[in-house]
Amino acid sequence: RMMFACCHPALPTEGQIALILRTLCGLSIEEIAEALLSNQENINKRLYRTKDKIRTENIELDVPIGNEILDRLDDVLRVIYLLFNEGYNSSSNDLVVKKDICDEALRLAHLLINHSVTNLPKCKALLALMYFQASRFEARLDDEGNIILLQHQNRNNWDKTLISNGFYFLHQSSEGNEISEYHIEAAIASYHA
Repeated sequence: RMMFACCHPALPTEGQIALILRTLCGLSIEEIAEALLSNQENINKRLYRTKDKIRTENIELDVPIGNEILDRLDDVLRVIYLLFNEGYNSSSNDLVVKKDICDEALRLAHLLINHSVTNLPKCKALLALMYFQASRFEARLDDEGNIILLQHQNRNNWDKTLISNGFYFLHQSSEGNEISEYHIEAAIASYHA
């Protein structure tokens, strides 16, 4: 609900996303900069301008209702996607994979598909993509914590249940006429699975 509230249309999209990743998701400025292909100085400025705009224009960050939810959904999906990516391939020096962040992104995506307004094909496609990627957690790192590239991973270590969940949600996402970037990425990931 807070993510939807922070995606207020009066705020620039990049500012919304940086604000959510920082204040609601707890990512560092460095992690946000990495996720948005920017630098820390730009992210700090973006956050300052966004917070200043909220203060000076007295923008109420209320939870939207009705079609306002759908108007903000793409930005929320992007935040969840970026959150999962940070967990899956962390920009942090101490951990390459942060499963807890990925689990949180999966939980948030499930909340979306369990809500009647946001139970949409693109939400299911994002969920499918995250399940396909999460299925490889146990095969992604060697004993020293270094990344093992896809072609060298032991596929026996891939989580078959998560792959099955990925295919289930990919199939569910095929309802309707909409194809999102999440559909395309999930379809590619399905071939690897």
